Amino acid sequence: MLFSPAIAQAGRRDLRVGVFGGDFGNFAPVVRYDIQGGLVLYNIFDGLIRIDFANRRVIPWLAEAWSQPDPLTWRIKIREGVKWHRGYGEMTAEDVAYTWRYHLETKSFQVGTALFPIDTIKTDGKHVLEVKTKRPFGPFPAVTMGYAGFILSEKAHKEIGAQAYSQKTIGQGPFMIDSVRGNEAVLVKNPDYWRPGFPKLDRIVMRAIPDSAVRLQSLMRGELDFMTHPDPKDVPEAKKNQKYTTLSTVGWNWDYQQFNLSTGGNEPYTNKLVRQAISYAIDREAIVNEIYNGQATITDNQIPEGFLGYRQPLLKYPKNGDLKKAQELMAQAGVKGYDVEVITSDKDWLRKELELVAAMVSQIGINYKIRNQDMGGFNNLWLNRRYQQHLEDITLVAPDPDATSWWFLHSNGSSSAYRNPKMDALLDGAREQIDPAKREPMYHQIVDMTLDECPLIYHCNVNFVQVYDKRLKGFVQTNQEYGQFHEATEWAS
Repeated sequence: MLFSPAIAQAGRRDLRVGVFGGDFGNFAPVVRYDIQGGLVLYNIFDGLIRIDFANRRVIPWLAEAWSQPDPLTWRIKIREGVKWHRGYGEMTAEDVAYTWRYHLETKSFQVGTALFPIDTIKTDGKHVLEVKTKRPFGPFPAVTMGYAGFILSEKAHKEIGAQAYSQKTIGQGPFMIDSVRGNEAVLVKNPDYWRPGFPKLDRIVMRAIPDSAVRLQSLMRGELDFMTHPDPKDVPEAKKNQKYTTLSTVGWNWDYQQFNLSTGGNEPYTNKLVRQAISYAIDREAIVNEIYNGQATITDNQIPEGFLGYRQPLLKYPKNGDLKKAQELMAQAGVKGYDVEVITSDKDWLRKELELVAAMVSQIGINYKIRNQDMGGFNNLWLNRRYQQHLEDITLVAPDPDATSWWFLHSNGSSSAYRNPKMDALLDGAREQIDPAKREPMYHQIVDMTLDECPLIYHCNVNFVQVYDKRLKGFVQTNQEYGQFHEATEWAS
């Protein structure tokens, strides 16, 4: 691919960003949002906490402090003077209470992932929230305050209405929604932002472009200044181009396969020997090389490097697979072969990966009947368990091993179709344990059981890559796909 010069002007205060996907969808944090919607949401809201990605720790943000007077009580001090967009007043503890109660009352997606421990919520004055949990939950700051930390303006939400709020979103972050038209969202500077000197830009135009090659071509033609998710095969050439900055960092994520184990037990994959056979049939190194051009790390388990409980990339399954072992397991299970429908989303790299994986498992007699979905359609089928099997990726929501396992493996987890009382007991015990030295061996047991049972099969941890005009400065990459903050991004003078 030929790279033409980038176009930028000193003193510019706008940014044109190309992201993957189609329509942006919803921006209200109490309704499930897709990745492209999250790229907008993370710039129009600030969270209660932020993650220090370099050190994998939680730092205060809109919650400027918190304490735990006893194992079941959390007291959260809300930062004073934070203003809602467009004159909706100051953010208070009552807004946090309203948001979390709304999640709980509507049984939103956050109930199963972040707000499950909450028993009662009350305010103590204008800027203090007191939360009682049902059981001890050590990762409360990282998981509950983190993933459920985008807060509604109670006044705006009631006045605008829940449905309209998803597009006419009132946040308190560095940018405000100006307009949304299908695959284009325009953000403008929040003049009342609480952090002096930020944001550096006046305007961001985000365009959702499904094809990665088209996104990169648009950047090279000067139609965009910044893009996400280039085709991995184009990354080496982009890195060589002196007109652009290319960032690549290991994501807190995995590409994986999941089986719907709540369908009644008639499908061959409900036998764990068949699932093990599939895992042995997977050549993970081929996926990393052929789909990601090396911009990924092979793994067979759910805990990425740097997380509590991490051991090594491959604990059981060989990087190039073991076809003989896979065939032996199929024979042991008494299964010669079968057809199964496997769904994936509109990420073009995952569609290519599914085709590659389908070829791998065909060697043990399994025929993957591929059904591609847009992101909204995929989430609808996945979360409502109207699928047999899927291949997808997921970004982990917090730097804590609870976020790698409970949601996916506990019988009450929002995405779990797996039922195992022993696993439930381990997961519950690990999230209630405060001492890291005692928690870590519990996650080793959780991982070992996952590798044996294979309710999910993990392929790799994928790098997140952005390419942008080298005259931009201030952007800091994160390890989360949707965590793309632009309040410090600016053009060099």
